[in-house]
Amino acid sequence: MPQPIRNWYFEPDPGPQEAGTAADDDGVAPGLTCLPAASLRQHGARVLNPSDAPAIPGGSVSGGSVSGGTVSGGSVSGDGQAGWARTPSATVYRARTLLIPADLLRDDAVVRAIDTALARVGMSIVLPDLDGRRVQSGGAVAEALQRLPRIVGLVPAAPAPGRPALPVVVDAWMALQTLRAAADAAALVNPPVTDDPTAREGREAEVEDAAGEGAGVQGAAGGGTALTAEIVRRIGLEHLLAGSALRPLVATEGNAISGSPATEGNGLTGSAGTSSYVYVGGDTRAPVTVCLRAPARRTSAALGGRRPVVAVLDTGVRAHPWLDVWRDPAGGYAVDQTDGFVMDAPGIQDVIYAEASYAAAEQGDHSRVLIRDAWDGPVAADPLLGELGDATGHGTFIAGIVRQAAPDARVLAIRIMHSDDVVYEGDLLCALALLADRIAAAEGGSMADMVDVVSLSLGYFDESAADVTYSSGLWQVIELLLDLGVAVLAAAGNYSTTRRFYPAAFSLQPSPVPVIAVGALNTNGTRALFSDGGRWVRAWAAGAAVVSTYPDDVDGSLTPPVRVPAHDDGTHSPDGGPETREALDPDDYRGGFATWSGTSFAAPLIAAHIAARLLDQALGQSAQSLDLPGNEAATDRTRAALDALGWPGGA
Repeated sequence: MPQPIRNWYFEPDPGPQEAGTAADDDGVAPGLTCLPAASLRQHGARVLNPSDAPAIPGGSVSGGSVSGGTVSGGSVSGDGQAGWARTPSATVYRARTLLIPADLLRDDAVVRAIDTALARVGMSIVLPDLDGRRVQSGGAVAEALQRLPRIVGLVPAAPAPGRPALPVVVDAWMALQTLRAAADAAALVNPPVTDDPTAREGREAEVEDAAGEGAGVQGAAGGGTALTAEIVRRIGLEHLLAGSALRPLVATEGNAISGSPATEGNGLTGSAGTSSYVYVGGDTRAPVTVCLRAPARRTSAALGGRRPVVAVLDTGVRAHPWLDVWRDPAGGYAVDQTDGFVMDAPGIQDVIYAEASYAAAEQGDHSRVLIRDAWDGPVAADPLLGELGDATGHGTFIAGIVRQAAPDARVLAIRIMHSDDVVYEGDLLCALALLADRIAAAEGGSMADMVDVVSLSLGYFDESAADVTYSSGLWQVIELLLDLGVAVLAAAGNYSTTRRFYPAAFSLQPSPVPVIAVGALNTNGTRALFSDGGRWVRAWAAGAAVVSTYPDDVDGSLTPPVRVPAHDDGTHSPDGGPETREALDPDDYRGGFATWSGTSFAAPLIAAHIAARLLDQALGQSAQSLDLPGNEAATDRTRAALDALGWPGGA
């Protein structure tokens, strides 16, 4: 029977945007602008505040010069400020790490140039284990993977011989700005050719000043490699990303982790709007009872080929019978890797843990919280209080959405999200790179390890939307997945803003198959008040008061407001029946199901529909078989599925 109201749809291609506005996020609600102080301390993070962020002078940038709103050798915003001289937007980043491409880190001269520049502000970098991550694919994919950013630690620089050690504040934004200033200084020492005598005289004076500064321009003054704009613009902050489920206390904190709505600029400014998504105890999720059997799932033999696979990079999963995940008596959880609905990727998890632990132990990133395996935990962020983590159950809930909409598919669960809803960009990059390597290897041989769709219910706001598409390692690895024919679905975010939320906002970039940004619908088909929007959001799906699977071994510390004996005469229940009558326990999820809201749950619904359509095509025509190898075959399958679902095309 058809649903009374369609719970998902695509929007038409909005067409090209007017010149000069494509990278303009100004004048909109700021979105993610703060984290609770405890979370910042726990994850070694800081908020980049545009009003007091260290800045470098404008006028010259990226190895070029600004003239009339254009720039030679770099990028420029509409106001004439080029690239990194532009005032940044607010973001959240990790203080003691940068993301630097591996190919740069293998160049000793580049590493020396970076350290020379950072010495001016008392910092130095500590290299990662570049040989620890091995790829199984080959050719262009392997080459691209070797160029992706890696986690690089920042530490106080050793004092010069004979000089005392001085205290220094280690800060990634200061380090990045220092490197950018060094690149500008190097560009002044090696100025572009010009026939304008006045401009030439001005440049000569600037060159003298730059030569006097010395650090970071050794390519011109002392031999070696200069920090060019091409090098520095590939170096970035390690952002903190947040999951896109509405978090507890939405009515008082605004939404997610954006602070008070009245002071932080969020669109949700009144309790009448926010309270509609809040349940007993101030949480945005609540236990519910489901009186349905698990959606019917055909056997592999009946399908006659492999199942489509949706990769969910999230909190991991916990026990639930619908998902074929159960508690392992030896500890942790177990899955049926052969044909269970959920499978994990131990090899990928091991590398994520190894790289993070190396950063924590060897690179000075002592505040890095490690993810050890694929299982969602701990249940409570603070065991003394026992209150459920904001993201506990997030991955299990998403997997249940896929089970409902595409029961014949499989979910590959990869854990990168902490139970407090935080994701490190370095961990996400590592997971996506390893996933791309797995897919490329599968397309080049056996398709047993193939992944067809990637669902990302997380994101962040970049400090420079003007530069993110060419400087972001996150876009580079997602673009690699798209080139392999894999559809990427990303939650639009829950900040009631049109400010671009990444990776969803990469939907504006042209690619063989699209990144699809998904906003949330209410149960009546209207757009949810909390959902982000804008021309970069092209898909909408149910995301408010969604019902799905929740770990059946989770019971938080909250208790029912009323609890009385089951029998007023003081007798006990026969046969071990309930001994109490009580009100609803707001965080007892042992029934295995919950209702929750957020664009986190809209994105996997579209992902599941794509997976289901891929399987329908494979069963109906051999030309769309899921077992055909090669990225061209994967691209054709995905495009055909999107066409069948009504995707209108465009970037």
